[in-house]
Amino acid sequence: MIGESRNEASSLSPKRISTGVPGLDHILHGGLLPGRVYLIHGEPGTGKTTMGLHFVSSGEGGLLITFAQSGDHLRSDAASLGLNLDNVHILDLTPSPEIFVEMQTYDIFSPTEVEREPISRRISAAIETARPPRIYVDSFGQFRNLAPDLFQYRRLAQSFFRFATQHGATLMIGSHDRSCARDVDGVIGLDFSGEGRSVRVTKLRGSNFLAGDHPMLFTSGGLEVPLNAA
Repeated sequence: MIGESRNEASSLSPKRISTGVPGLDHILHGGLLPGRVYLIHGEPGTGKTTMGLHFVSSGEGGLLITFAQSGDHLRSDAASLGLNLDNVHILDLTPSPEIFVEMQTYDIFSPTEVEREPISRRISAAIETARPPRIYVDSFGQFRNLAPDLFQYRRLAQSFFRFATQHGATLMIGSHDRSCARDVDGVIGLDFSGEGRSVRVTKLRGSNFLAGDHPMLFTSGGLEVPLNAA
């Protein structure tokens, strides 16, 4: 409850898992409920990828699926913040340099039809092989390009969410918009303006949370939510 003491709210319950971001678990009343799906949304530069790095590096193992930055760049960024990705597998789905040179054309089938199956196969194989307890998808909006219309996109997203969680994972996805907010269990918004950075939880199925905008800092160790401001 919102009126409980800070010590009670900030201590992790056995049924919760940490986001890895100092102070954010306090806002979430102890952390995330495992086996569910969480959306991190915000404009570019608000800290979505950094929050994902915190999340996947905080457990005993994780899977980071990236459609945006290369795996090498993500490992370099994590190292600069002191985040250890040694136990994290990165599935790099960014385009290779060869694609630009080859200038592949699609004469019969659309790019959506051609690309969806191999990408889905690689994602499902990575999850089935690693059985990661934590998964973060960087730039989940790219999923929209794997479906021919909004109806199929929602069906594809829902199916992916169920596949990941049924394989024992807690799933966090980063996106610039809230298009899949109704299909996830929790929504965390990030903002970066002239007044500074902030975080706001707007949805958390199965749990209460501290509502409102909370100041968030970007430090040499990554993201942090000051407890005296939360």
